[in-house]
This record gives sequence, C-alpha cells and structure tokens, in this order.
Amino acid sequence: MLELLMTVLLVAILGVCLRVLHKVQHMHKMTYVLATESSETHREVLSLYAQLQSLAALERRLSLADPLPPLRGWAGSPDFLLQVALEVGRSRPYCVLECSSGVSTLVVARSLQQVGHGHVYSLEHEPRFAEQTRSLLRQHGLTDWATVIDAPLEVGEDGRTWYRVSALPQTVRDVALLVIDGPPASVGPLARYPALPRLRERLAPGFALLLDDAGREDEGEVVRRWCSEWPALQLQQLPAEKGLVRLVRAG
Repeated sequence: MLELLMTVLLVAILGVCLRVLHKVQHMHKMTYVLATESSETHREVLSLYAQLQSLAALERRLSLADPLPPLRGWAGSPDFLLQVALEVGRSRPYCVLECSSGVSTLVVARSLQQVGHGHVYSLEHEPRFAEQTRSLLRQHGLTDWATVIDAPLEVGEDGRTWYRVSALPQTVRDVALLVIDGPPASVGPLARYPALPRLRERLAPGFALLLDDAGREDEGEVVRRWCSEWPALQLQQLPAEKGLVRLVRAG
C-alpha cells in the first residue's frame, strides 16, 4: 500500500514538474517574442525618425511655397529625394534624365531652378502617373524646368521590357545625371538593367547615376553587371533606407 502511495505521489510530483516546465518554456517563448517585437519597433522608430529628418531637410532645401505631397508608398522616400536634391546642387547638371516620374521630378526641377539652369526629362509608362506629375509641376510653377515623356513599356531586341526609348527626343543628349527609380520590379527580373545599355549613347562623358532600391537583390545584381561591363564606373553607397547607389564615370 505504501509503495502504491509513493508511486502515486511521484507521478503527481512529476506531473507538477512537467506542468511547471511547460509554463517556463511558454514564458521563455513569450519573452523572446516580446524582445524581438521590441527590437523591431526600435528599428522602425529609428527609420521613421531618419525619414522625418530627411523630409525636414528636403523641405528646407527646396523652400517651395506649397508643401510636398505624401512621400511614402509608391513615392520616393524622403532620404532618397534629399540625396537627389543634393546631387543636383553639387553637380549642377544641364541635362537630367529620369526613369519614372513623380515627386522626384518635382525635386529635380526645383533644384535646377535654384541652380539657375538645366532641364529634366522623365520617362513614364503610366499615362495617369505622367499627368499627375505634370499637374504637380504646374502647381509649383516648374513646367519650364521639366518634361514628362509618355514612354510605354515594350520588349526590345534584347528580349527585355523597358521604356520606349524612341519616345525620347533626339535632342536629349549629354545627360549629366541619370536618376533611376523605374520601371517597377513587377516588369520582370533585372527590370532596371537596360537603362545603361540603351541610354549610353546619350550620356555625357562624366555622367553620374543614382539608382534607388539598391538594397533589393535584383538591383544589386544590376549594379554588379553594370560595373563588370563598364569597369570605368566608380561605385558609392549613399544613405537611404531602401538602398541608394551612386555610379560615376570620370569624364
């Protein structure tokens, strides 16, 4: 009888121990989850703070009469747009070519106006986005500094889908700054690779190139291919949450 009672007691104690162990494991998992979420929240707060800093610097630099439109979602991030404005102010280009249009077109146009010379041409495959950009330029009185070109996507001789280059006027030559924020990745693998092969004849000897979204795998491969095919290109990483690469060919 005593042995039976001891066995029952041991089983009960074992059950309690297993239950306590289960609760400890559960608490450990919850602690890990909380720590992970706290770390992610901290990173998000830091990212948001950096974007707000960039937005404030951008607004101060551009000194527009009206505020900029929302800069999240499909629009360029404030840190990217700030780097674009800084590049225009630094290099003072006469001809800028942009792959995609939007708030970045406004930023380049205003920066050129502040420099006192130059013009930006923006290739846009979506008619409604092209008209939105034109409307934005009209709102800010910058239509003399920018031209938005309707350039549908089409398959070229290399089998890649890209903007219709023939839509770009032949007079657009000696492009000193090339800003690439399109086409979207949904077009296909290495969607932005054709920019250099198809535009190289229009680029100035000492051009500079800014590539947004450089943190993505596809854009990273695009940059590696460009640098391999054009060894004269010099690579520089610029601070931006989605990755930003500056490529320069010495003139």
